[in-house]
Amino acid sequence: MGNESPKTNDATFYASSTSEVTEDSLELESTTEESLVEVGEKTEEQVKKVKKPLSKNDESKALMKNAEMLVSKADKDVKEVEEVVVEHVAEFRAKKQALADSTLAETKKLLEELNYEYSNDEEAEPFELSLGSTKEKVDIKKISAGHFSGLILALIGMLATVATWIFFAAQKTGTVITPDKLPEQSAIDAMFTWIGGGMTGSIGNPLFGMITVALTALFIGFLIYKMRVSIKENKNFKVANKAFEKSHIYVEEQKESKSEMERIDKHIVEATPLIEGYSVILEEENAKLKRILHVEGKLEDMNEYHTNSKHTMDETANLMKRVERFVNTPISKDGRFNEDSVNAYREAKALYSTFITQVYA
Repeated sequence: MGNESPKTNDATFYASSTSEVTEDSLELESTTEESLVEVGEKTEEQVKKVKKPLSKNDESKALMKNAEMLVSKADKDVKEVEEVVVEHVAEFRAKKQALADSTLAETKKLLEELNYEYSNDEEAEPFELSLGSTKEKVDIKKISAGHFSGLILALIGMLATVATWIFFAAQKTGTVITPDKLPEQSAIDAMFTWIGGGMTGSIGNPLFGMITVALTALFIGFLIYKMRVSIKENKNFKVANKAFEKSHIYVEEQKESKSEMERIDKHIVEATPLIEGYSVILEEENAKLKRILHVEGKLEDMNEYHTNSKHTMDETANLMKRVERFVNTPISKDGRFNEDSVNAYREAKALYSTFITQVYA
């Protein structure tokens, strides 16, 4: 009994080994998760460090780019709608012109032959349809950092600084400088010696004087350059902000123009079939008028015609008056949808529906 079974020993060893492996795996997983968290935190820190704040020029360029994109998108949207409207308008105009040139012209001629006095009391308005936006476009300018102009001004400032030093040094040392002749070397040394310490009463050094002139010129040039770039940056930022604000206003105006064009398009799409309908019924009325002329002839007094004939003439004249008002009322005025055209359309449609109902009831 003192000896344990080999199987028992193996089971104990296996359980122990499995436990150790499981613990090692858990430790490894925990270590891996901690490592991933640390790597993630380091990556975020690196991204934060790499991401630098934009300069004013970069902000100005970004604002200008956004403004340009907004304006371009607004114009594109309006252009797409305008192209559709133009296509529908062309069809509307063609049918309207065909109605006026053929059917209505024949109706008027027949009524004249029947001595029917047709008059349209409403003042005729020219057909008008204005599309697109009449708003002034936003001027998107290119942003210049001012580096080139700053460099030019810096060079001018450096030359002016050198010239100022030479002028005062020549005055103090009694050196005469003329445009056509350079001073002697001894005179030049004297001037730079004065600049290099002589002006303070100490023993001057010409080399130190040259270094003084060069460093002063560089400092003045750098100062002018930085001032120019800074002024240009501030100006660019104001211009970019103004353009960005204007672009938003322009987008809203273009949205309004697009909305107006969509209303116009909807009206034209609804109105075109009505013109076709009036063409059909007026042609039928013209056939009735021709039959009256053929049967009753041309009478001097319209009242001599049969009652049914006079009723047909009145009915035809009423239809003609409504359709003339409908097709001649401007659909838009100053780029905006004309509400009068809606009323004219409704009246013409109502009369058309009533006529169809009476005839085909």
